[in-house]
Amino acid sequence: MFAVRFFIGFSCLFMISGCNNNDTGQDTEQASLPVVRGSELSAFVENSDLPVLVEFGVDYQCERCARMRSDIVDLGQRFEGRVNVVRVDYNANVQMVAELGGTICPTYVFFKDGKPVQTESFPTSADMLQSRLEQL
Repeated sequence: MFAVRFFIGFSCLFMISGCNNNDTGQDTEQASLPVVRGSELSAFVENSDLPVLVEFGVDYQCERCARMRSDIVDLGQRFEGRVNVVRVDYNANVQMVAELGGTICPTYVFFKDGKPVQTESFPTSADMLQSRLEQL
């Protein structure tokens, strides 16, 4: 019984945790996405002529973000001119992420015509995100 309660408690803590500054030993000078401030996101997606994929994550020392980083940057490059792919700081915008249905860092939100249409939280894959982009 204790093991079950411990596992549930640990799982809940993991699911609501943001990105932290744990050193992953990975190079932080990797390719990155354009960054939009949370306070500017609404205007950005409303004024975009293209669908928008927003990664709520961080550029520094988050193992989960680092695992997805190169795939998301690659998606941004492959869909250039068809979809805007940007990053918004997760830690500074936790309330916004929760309102959009996100549960953990990184969270990915797809916007079309200025409105959120899909939210995917980690764990996810680049293939799944690409499929969603193709549907937009």
